[in-house]
Amino acid sequence: MDIAYVVAAALAAGILGALGPVAIARLPEPAPHPEDDPDEPPKVPYVELARRPHLAAGLALTSVLLLLVVATGLDEPWLLPAWAAFAGAGSWLAWVDLRTRLLPYLLTLPLHAVCILLVAFAALLAGDLGILLKGLLGNVVVFAVFRAVYALGRWVRQPFGFGDVRLAALVGLLLGAVGPSATLYGTYAGFLVGAVAGVVLYRTGRIGRRDPFAFGPYLVLGAFLGPPLAVLLHG
Repeated sequence: MDIAYVVAAALAAGILGALGPVAIARLPEPAPHPEDDPDEPPKVPYVELARRPHLAAGLALTSVLLLLVVATGLDEPWLLPAWAAFAGAGSWLAWVDLRTRLLPYLLTLPLHAVCILLVAFAALLAGDLGILLKGLLGNVVVFAVFRAVYALGRWVRQPFGFGDVRLAALVGLLLGAVGPSATLYGTYAGFLVGAVAGVVLYRTGRIGRRDPFAFGPYLVLGAFLGPPLAVLLHG
């Protein structure tokens, strides 16, 4: 893949990531939920969350690194803009989820729409409708898997919230456009890294057995690891 194209995509991802504090500060606060635990600490306001020192630089650097990682596993250069958008805005989502255990749909849904358009544009430029069809198939399949696990929360402890289900659908879209191996490894990597992180946090006393867990950052990280893992393990 052309290095100049990768650098341009990484720069775009970094600029988008740096805009995170502006976007986060403008999010409306969620309405109180009747099932909220009154003993839980109050949610950090989005405006306060956006004021973290050096947040813009941190999100920009994270976005660039994510884009560079996934670029090592992509054969189709036209998919880089979609991944750049996900790297930039995905860093926002990961930060918000880590601090609030929420994935605002006002960020997730517009990003989903933008990525669908960018994947469709990549298919058009590459002259390969299969890119879009594979992406949509991955979108549906990964969403269905996470939706089924979410539904099991009626009988067992819920491993994640519905915001994670929406984010998983976006992950499925981008990984699906790359291929089935990337979809499998990227989704599994998110589960695995999230499970390991959860065990570590529990063992170190950072979270309790029944405490909510921010699964979104690990879904994002797993997605960017998927294509390089597919190349590494399948050549």
